[in-house]
Formats: sequence, C-alpha cells, structure tokens
Amino acid sequence: MDSSAATRFPSVSRRLRLPSRGAWLGARATNVLRRGRRLLVLGGVAFTALLVLYLVLPRGVEGIRTLVNPPATTRLDTVALGRRAAAARTAVADAEALLAAARVAHARALAAATALPAPAADSVRSDSLAGLVRTLSALLQRVAAAPLTASYRALGESAALRADVRARALVDSLIDVERERDDLGGGATVDPVFVALTTRANELGRSLQALGEEELARLRHDMAAATPSPTTGDAPVVGPLPDTLQASLALGRARVAAVAADRTLASAHLTNAARDSAAAVERRRTQLAPLPVMLAGAAVVAVFLAFAFALTDEMRSPRVADAAEAERLSGLRVLTMASRREVPAQRARRAADRSIAPLLDPTSDEYRILAWHLTSLWPREGIVTVTGDDSVVSAIVGANLAAVLAVDARSTLLVDTDFAASPVRHVLQLPDSPGLAAVVANLRRWTESLHTVAVGRSRTMDVLPSGTRDRSLGPSEGQALVADVVRAARRHDATVIVSPSLLAQKVRAGDDVIVCAVQGTTRLATLARAVATLIDAGARVRGVVLWQGRVPVVALAG
Repeated sequence: MDSSAATRFPSVSRRLRLPSRGAWLGARATNVLRRGRRLLVLGGVAFTALLVLYLVLPRGVEGIRTLVNPPATTRLDTVALGRRAAAARTAVADAEALLAAARVAHARALAAATALPAPAADSVRSDSLAGLVRTLSALLQRVAAAPLTASYRALGESAALRADVRARALVDSLIDVERERDDLGGGATVDPVFVALTTRANELGRSLQALGEEELARLRHDMAAATPSPTTGDAPVVGPLPDTLQASLALGRARVAAVAADRTLASAHLTNAARDSAAAVERRRTQLAPLPVMLAGAAVVAVFLAFAFALTDEMRSPRVADAAEAERLSGLRVLTMASRREVPAQRARRAADRSIAPLLDPTSDEYRILAWHLTSLWPREGIVTVTGDDSVVSAIVGANLAAVLAVDARSTLLVDTDFAASPVRHVLQLPDSPGLAAVVANLRRWTESLHTVAVGRSRTMDVLPSGTRDRSLGPSEGQALVADVVRAARRHDATVIVSPSLLAQKVRAGDDVIVCAVQGTTRLATLARAVATLIDAGARVRGVVLWQGRVPVVALAG
C-alpha cells in the first residue's frame, strides 16, 4: 500500500507494513507483463504511430518524394565534346600529312637543284652548305616525327641555328619552361598549369621549327646560288623550292586546337563525376531506411514505449499483484486463490454432472478451502456477503461457495442483489425472471421467485436471481430487502449473498463479508477503500478471495 492510501484509510494503515521499493517495483512490472493483451494493443498503436510519424517528418517526406520522383542530375554533354576532340585530332593528322608531303617535294626539288655541276672554286662552300642542309633537314624531320622538347632543343642548338639570336632566345625560354614543368611532376597531367606549360613549350618548339625551316630554305638558296651554271649545253631550269613554313604553322594551329579540345573534354568528365558523386550523397541522405530495418527499429521502440506507458499507468494507479500484497494492503488474510480450471473428465460421465453450469465447480479445492475457513467460525445468522469490484468474479465465488456448502448437506440459499448486471443468473445460466426485484416491489413472493439449481448428484441449492430494476434501492426498500433476506435465511442453514460493492457498504443483511479482488486488475486504492469502508460501517470482513488468471467472459445484463 502506498503512502497516499495509508493516509486516506488510517484505520487500515495501522495494521500494514510497507513493502520494500524493489518488491513494490517488481510487483508493478509483474502486473504489466500479466496484461499481455493490453501491452499488445499499446505496442501496436505505438508501432503504427512511429511509422506514420517517421513518414510525415521532413526526412520521411523527402525520402518518399525521392523514391517516387528521383531528382534529375544535370550532366554536361560529353558526346559532342568527344566528337569535337576527335575532329581536332583528325585535323592534326591531316596537317601532319600535308607537312610531310611538302617536305618530300622540297627534298626532291633540293636534290634536283644540288645535282647541277659546280666549279671547283665553289665546291668547298657548296659541300659545307650541303652538309648543313642535310643536318638541318634531318633535325626538322625528327621534329616533325617526334615533336618533343628534346627534339626542339636539338634543333635550336644545331650548327645552322646556333648563330641566330632568335633561336638562342627561344632555346633559353624552352629550357625554363621545361624546368618549371619538371618541378610539377610527371603525373600532373590534369593540372591546368601543367597543360599551360606544355602548350607554351609546344609554341616555342614550333617557333624554332619555323626558324629552322626558314634557315633551311635560305641555305638551299645559298647552295643553289653557289653552284655555277654549266659552261656547255643547255642549263636546266630550276623552279622555286616548295614552302613548308605555312604547312608547319597550320600543323601547330591544329595541335593547339586538339589540346584545347582534349582539355575541354577532360574538364567535362571531371564535372560530371563531381555532380554524380554529389547526387549519390544526396540520394543516400534522403533515402528511406530499408524496410526490414525500419520495421525492426519501430518494433523495438514500440515495445519500449508500450512497456513504459503501461508501467507508468501501473505506478500511478497500482493494482493487486499477488496474495502477499493483498494481505499487506488490507490487513486481512487471503482465504483462497480462485481461478477457472478445466472441468475434470469424470464430470461428464453422468447426466446430473453434465447439467451443472460450466462455471460451477463444487469439487474445487480452492472453494472447499474457502468454505472451511467460514465453517470454522460460522456466522450466527448464517449469512455471508460476497462482494468485489468485478461482479462476475463475485458471482462465481459466491455461487461456488454456496454449491460447496450445499454438497456438504446444508440447505443453502444464494441471493443476487446486483440489479444492474444480474451476474448470478448469467453465471448459472438461469432463465430470465423477475427475481428479487419483484419480491422487493411486493409483486411476487419468495417461494415463487426461487430457482432450484443442481450442484451434484441429489444435491441442490436455492437461487434467487436479482431481476432488473429501473432505479436504485431507496432507504425503505433497503430495509425491506434486509428484512426479507433475514427472514429467508432462517429457513436455510447457509445463505450467500452476492452484492455489488456500493450496495454491500450501505445495505447488508449480515455482518460477515468476503471481499473479492482480481489479480492484476483490482487497484490497490479500490481494495483498500472497500475494506476500510466495510470495517468502518461495522462489517466483519473475514478475508479476501484473490482471483488469478483471466476472468471468464459472461454476457451480463445492462
């Protein structure tokens, strides 16, 4: 019993011993687990509420929107850029082919020009120029075949261009660019600075190539001029040498365009990759949790919330957990632990046994123990009142107590004063009749309202159902009811009255009362209030009957 109940009922609290905190909490948890159906309902409601709440939260709404209509990722069109880069590479190949054809034509024309006979005085100069032409032509062919920095440097440092100030400046600039590019490292091909340095090196190399071709043309012209015309015969007509400078410049422009197209394509690929990565991160952020994980998480949280809510409700208004708590709360003895048991097989062998109501079990040891407690100190007037907060339990206990007394060869009367529910009639499966209500209203006599109910072989008991009333008993009707019950009890050895709690506190035919409570359902405050009120009203409460297990479902009146 908690401190509030002890404060409200001082007449009872003097006899109580407060339980330890651990025992009290354990009893509350036991009551929560005992009401499994309530936990299941609470858990289902919490589970549904959690799922709905998750889906209506901004994250859930965004996840559903993403699932139904995934966001589109804007990507650059790399197909057109790839075609443009391929076209630029094709232009480079065409320019290289044109330059190669121009060089072949230039070489043929030069060979034809140098094949003319030279006078002996100019043979040395002609041979020197021819050597320079051959060396420079070989270097230019190397540059055309492999446009690398080393090829450009070899061309700029050749004997034909060594004396040219422009060539020396270009070579120095090429060396500086190559040094800066080497400082960046060979793997930095995607770095814009590295690409810019490479482009600059290519431009310097093409400038050196243009100077070399210009010098080659000049050397060939000098060599042709140094070769005298033949003294005899007709002089061959030598036309102008083919110009390879324009083809070289066109090749350089094509290569610059190809590099720019490749850079644009690589940048587009990097941009698309970055956008795809950002879109994947956004999808993971807004994606709903997998269905099994969502359901498992909601189930775990729902179980916790259901148990917490039920435990909070139990702690705010605790219920009777066991016999020890009922005894500690009421200061009375628990006379028996009643429950519904399966009817033994031998009960169905005889017709007399089969006619007994299913909820009537006079052979039960629990009700025999209850009858033994009462017969050890039987009331002088022979009247025992059975009451409680559950009318069905009170009717079952009262009917079985009367049946046990009837089996013991006692003339027994069972009276139902619960006009609102008529629980005895439904428990014993009796036909509808005016019952006690008609007796109280002086419409019928006792003998006309009694029902004889079989409780065993050649054993019966008299039952007076309550009947129905449109209003509660007034003071005069209550006194008349008490007088009628006392008068009827004189004709029987034992009289058991099933009465609701409020009526038992106000109108009572006998002083001996048995209070019924349901384990895990009857609240501690209700039991304490009922016992204290009966004791204060002068009743002699003999003890408590604690019902354990599920209460049978009976279709009551009203």
